[in-house]
Amino acid sequence: MRTHWLICTLVTLILLGAVALAAAEEGPPAVEVHGWILTRYYVNATVDATQDSLGVITNEEDDSWLEWERMSLYSKARLSNGKEAYAEVYIHPWLPNSHPSYLYLESFYLDVPAGPGAKFRIGKGRSQAFGIVPGYGNRKTTNYSPLSETFTMDRALGIQYMQTRGDDSFAFGIFNSQRPGMRLIGHAADSQMDRGSVPRTTVIHLTDRDSPAMRSGDLEASARYGRQMGNLNVGISGRGGALDGTDAAFLASMFPTYNGTNKTRVKYGLDATYKRMPFYSTIEYYAGEVGGIGQDGYAILLGVEPSQQCTGMLRDMSGICKGLFVRYLNLDVDVPPVVNNTMTWDVQQLAVSYVLPIRSSLFGGYPKWLQFEYERNKEDAPMGADEIPNDLFLIELFTAF
Repeated sequence: MRTHWLICTLVTLILLGAVALAAAEEGPPAVEVHGWILTRYYVNATVDATQDSLGVITNEEDDSWLEWERMSLYSKARLSNGKEAYAEVYIHPWLPNSHPSYLYLESFYLDVPAGPGAKFRIGKGRSQAFGIVPGYGNRKTTNYSPLSETFTMDRALGIQYMQTRGDDSFAFGIFNSQRPGMRLIGHAADSQMDRGSVPRTTVIHLTDRDSPAMRSGDLEASARYGRQMGNLNVGISGRGGALDGTDAAFLASMFPTYNGTNKTRVKYGLDATYKRMPFYSTIEYYAGEVGGIGQDGYAILLGVEPSQQCTGMLRDMSGICKGLFVRYLNLDVDVPPVVNNTMTWDVQQLAVSYVLPIRSSLFGGYPKWLQFEYERNKEDAPMGADEIPNDLFLIELFTAF
């Protein structure tokens, strides 16, 4: 009960704060409140397995189940003089109420104009200053790729400057440094956790993490320059900072080769996005090192997205020619692979995702769609060990309101 009151209080404070900011300016406030819900059906996901000391997998068990995966609530306030305020919270109902991510403050920032085509963003939100921002509009799949999880996914807290002038764009940010951490490849919400089988049915990999409960005291700087050339946008990015003692302790616990003294943190990347309706594609390459542990990887996505070129009977069939995407990626970590430590393994992933729009007047006619997504996850397991059974197939209902 206490957690539910916390949710209501936090959301109310965010909305009231946005209204108060708007009311303090000249003219009436313009506030929008929206949200969306994700409900998933996992099909034959591996939820249990036995793994011996040599990494050999036996006794795999599969299950299918329906899961209310996430709810988002967000508010936008348009202020005078071109300023805008934005706040968003995520709720993950399948996590315990005491879990740090049960209620997650996804964004809370203020945009301030800084001249023609330019603005400052102050607060917490997605970094615009490194690589391709992996929002829904760019990643296309519902799940993040392991490459995005490693380099571009987590939110940043700090100040960003963004400018677009003609065909050129530039973004620069100074952030509270993210911590090295881990994420799970092949994680299906809830059931694996219930059976205590997460280590045997998922693969952990080294990532950047936004850690609200334990932020680093260091800062990092990041920048991206992009150029539009017809239907093609290309970008180059760089980011640098330092590790602290907590970061060094984490790396030492996960990597036997880490010397405990290297505090270097630097990353860079190249990206390209091609859009010519109905075709869409992206290519990303990111690399760098964290405490001397090198990582690099690439991802290629090809697809056909919603388009006015779908006509006649095909368009009447609720967008049957829309929203098909295929992505392949390879992610390497520059350490010797260790049995039963998947963070030291190189990984590959093939993802196929099809989006089927649903035409309905429910919830005011806001967007709704079914997303069918398959992930084939492969690992370069050490000699004598098995790949982890972490492929996924899910059907997701997205409902905006």
